[in-house]
Amino acid sequence: MKFRFKALQRMREPDELDSPTLLAAPRGWIALFVVMITMATALLWTFAGNIPITVDAPGLLTHPHGTAMIQSPFGGMVRTVLAKPADQVRQGQSVVRVEDTEGHSREITSPFGGRVVGLSVTDGQVVAPGSPVASVERVDDPQERVVAMVFVPATRSVGLEPGDQVDLNVSTTPAGTFGLLRGTVSSVSPYALTREAVSGLVGGDLAAQRYLGKDAPRLVVVDLTPDPDTPSGFAWTSQSGPPHPLGTQVAVTATINVGRQTPFNLILGR
Repeated sequence: MKFRFKALQRMREPDELDSPTLLAAPRGWIALFVVMITMATALLWTFAGNIPITVDAPGLLTHPHGTAMIQSPFGGMVRTVLAKPADQVRQGQSVVRVEDTEGHSREITSPFGGRVVGLSVTDGQVVAPGSPVASVERVDDPQERVVAMVFVPATRSVGLEPGDQVDLNVSTTPAGTFGLLRGTVSSVSPYALTREAVSGLVGGDLAAQRYLGKDAPRLVVVDLTPDPDTPSGFAWTSQSGPPHPLGTQVAVTATINVGRQTPFNLILGR
């Protein structure tokens, strides 16, 4: 009887045909507008946005001629090592004295000037003709500039050209504290380098292993951007960079900016 009474009461009430019907709450409209604006922004960014295209590769701070190995032109036993790492040597200066198989004392000289960065022999060691005895970073002129030699795998070197901007993460200078070293690509080798060519630039097979992978690399030479207002004499992403001069024979990781691309072209793989 209770439910029947409620039904009869409901029938006596007038129909509310002239009352407005609420199709959606204001909160729902706001959510819909937010979604539509977000989708429109994303669509606009897909066609008009720019994504930087970069290539990362290992490298080395050095001088333009790189580091070369001095080899012994004859065999014999090392009597005296006349140079030590960090020594400056002149062209024609003796670096190792060897006693040949006939008992004659022979001296191995450096064919170029520079700084000794490594020795491959010790006193009493027997060497064969062609054996490496020392590695020297070539410096033909005391005022010669410092560059970064970067070894980019050939498969990732498409699009690299002189003038591309480069940021260098210097291994001895924390990027979080002092920023990145700035530079510009000055040259790109037209062909990939052989293992022997890389060894000849960095001072031997052991040093070359860091720059050799599945793909033969191309040499990218980066000129550092000068800035006389910094202690190092070069520009950094921070205001002043490290509070000390920049040394050579230091490993770097280069980020080369090769251009920009829209997200739409990136999705299509263009």
